[in-house]
Amino acid sequence: MLTEGIKGINKKLITIILINLISFYLIFRLNIIIANNVNLSSLTLVKDIKGINYIIGFISVFCCFLYYYLYEDNYFYMFSLTYVSIYSEFLIVDFLTRYIDVMSLMRSNSSFIGLASIFRTVLLYLTIFNKNKITKLLCKNRLIGVMLVLVFNVLCVLMDLNIMQYYSHIINIDVLMKIKKVINLATYMLILEVCVKYFKEKEFNYFITFASLSVMFLSRILLVKSLYKDESMMYALNRCLLALGFLIIIISLFWEIITKSKENKELSYEVVNQKNEMYKLKEEEEMRSQFFANISHELRTPLNIIISSFQLLRMYNYNEEEFLKYYNKYENTISQNCSRMLRLINNIIDVTKFDAGCFKMNFVNCEIVSLVENVTLSIAEYEKARKRNIIFDTDCEFLEIKCDPENMERAILNLLSNAIKFTSDNGNIFVNIESENNDKYLSITIKDDGIGIPKDFRKSIFERFVQVDKSFRRNVEGSGIGLSLVKYIVNSHDGEIYLKDTEKKGCEFIINLPNVKIEEELDEAEFNLHKKDEIDSKILIELSDIK
Repeated sequence: MLTEGIKGINKKLITIILINLISFYLIFRLNIIIANNVNLSSLTLVKDIKGINYIIGFISVFCCFLYYYLYEDNYFYMFSLTYVSIYSEFLIVDFLTRYIDVMSLMRSNSSFIGLASIFRTVLLYLTIFNKNKITKLLCKNRLIGVMLVLVFNVLCVLMDLNIMQYYSHIINIDVLMKIKKVINLATYMLILEVCVKYFKEKEFNYFITFASLSVMFLSRILLVKSLYKDESMMYALNRCLLALGFLIIIISLFWEIITKSKENKELSYEVVNQKNEMYKLKEEEEMRSQFFANISHELRTPLNIIISSFQLLRMYNYNEEEFLKYYNKYENTISQNCSRMLRLINNIIDVTKFDAGCFKMNFVNCEIVSLVENVTLSIAEYEKARKRNIIFDTDCEFLEIKCDPENMERAILNLLSNAIKFTSDNGNIFVNIESENNDKYLSITIKDDGIGIPKDFRKSIFERFVQVDKSFRRNVEGSGIGLSLVKYIVNSHDGEIYLKDTEKKGCEFIINLPNVKIEEELDEAEFNLHKKDEIDSKILIELSDIK
């Protein structure tokens, strides 16, 4: 039985079982020493131990059944029956002492068999090896199982008393003691099987059953008169150990309730987080759907204009004069809509690259003040921006920092194009550069006095697919991914960008970049920061969606 189980377990488990055997023996000896050297009966708590056992015994039985209903495991139901047997035996014996001097009878008689204890050994066997028909029948008829245990307990106690009173003379004490030793050994082996089950399952509850059964078994084997100087100490120790066995179950259930409460709290947090995540995903899905609808519109509109323009030119292909007339008329329209499509496609490709982690930044030690100034002055000269007052100011004339010039130009251009889109004629756009936090950071501010952004959208403005005006009849075009790209670029520079929360009219975007340099600089020839036609080309593409 146990030997077959031990063959399949590892050395660590065998070591634990050996430690358990040694520990059990040491505790056994310690209890005898305490009982023989301490007057337990004089202790206030021990004087009331019977009343204490009445209360905590009932609570422990209740706790055992709670364990069963908590885990819905037949193992705990059978374990509960064992505790019903222990508690009911205690009650029956205490009740009978009112009419029979049970203790005197046990002192003067060595023929006490302990049939209730043997019955519990059988219950323990049925608990551990629960594939048998009896266990299944008891678990199926739980109330009947409890009633049967109570009836068997009463019969066992009464039979023990009858044997001691009337049949003790026919009992061979030596044979009885050997039988009791064999039963005790079998019981302890079953308890060790519970220990093996605990280490296999790694469940705290199995450890509790093992610990409580060990204490109850200890109280049983300590009922040997020859171990004590004073027999009264034997019964006092027995009642104390009984109380301890009951307490282990009660305390463990309280611990289990606290643990389950924490788990439920964590689970409720997880449910709330999952709900929030679900709502977030739903919002993202709605934004994505809106985004694709906008993308379709953004692509279809310039494409239709280009196709219509080419169809018109094809109609006058036979007449050179008419062809040139319409070509000159629609040249800018075709060019502008080609730029719109190119800008949109570039943004989509770059966002995809960022998500895949494939977007490469080419960092050099760049003179950032000149970069921002060149972009600002170039865009101010562009005809679509001439009706706005674009003002550049800086408190430092020269500053080199680690920067990707091309992508930083793109970020500044995007913010400026947004400012132009949403600022009316004769409005003001301010671009300012200043050092922050003892020159540790460089701050670039782009501020306008345009229509501004509603408070509801300010926190999500840098998220992809977000547009303040989602309608197809909005005054300015846009896909809703420009600012998310700007945020990607700034974050790649270990910087930050945010929209300043203000009640005033307009928007104020602030970029903070770390004032650091790189040791190994790439060849500056790769980057032409002051090439006018390159900047003009970028401006043309960036402002292509301004009507």
